[in-house]
Amino acid sequence: MSTISFSTEESIKRDITSWAKSARKSKSDLFRDMVLSYGFNQQLQYFTDKTDVVLAELGIVDEAQLYDYLSSDETYKDRLRH
Repeated sequence: MSTISFSTEESIKRDITSWAKSARKSKSDLFRDMVLSYGFNQQLQYFTDKTDVVLAELGIVDEAQLYDYLSSDETYKDRLRH
């Protein structure tokens, strides 16, 4: 493993220590969890952005239209053709 260090305000240091204690984790474990969560959220946002582009290209503007598109026989047939 590698060590990362950074400077921060004393109040943030107290918060981090308190959060780690509340979660019964080390500060290192807390930061690893935070970084993993951040990475997941970034990937989710990327996926959401790409999905929005595809939905716009298909002219789908709400969940009802998406449901109709996904459940229609034509959609199923088109998927089988590709």
